[in-house]
Amino acid sequence: METATIIINAIIGLITGSIGYFFGYKKTMKEADSVGIANVEKALDIYKQMLDDMKLRYDAEIENLKTKLAKYENHIATLEGKIKELKSQK
Repeated sequence: METATIIINAIIGLITGSIGYFFGYKKTMKEADSVGIANVEKALDIYKQMLDDMKLRYDAEIENLKTKLAKYENHIATLEGKIKELKSQK
């Protein structure tokens, strides 16, 4: 009788352990997926912030270059006027 009880307890332990492992594995995988999704969302937020910041910096640099271009065009026009003036003095 003792041997039968030991075998039954061993079988019950194996079944319980298997069921616990099976459900625990599923739970662990779902938690891992949740953490993975949260990490992807964080990465996307960081990437979006980088793109927004880059756009602001490029827009500012483009405005700076437009200002310089206008200044250089005015300077070229002034120099062309001086060249015409010097040519007319000859």
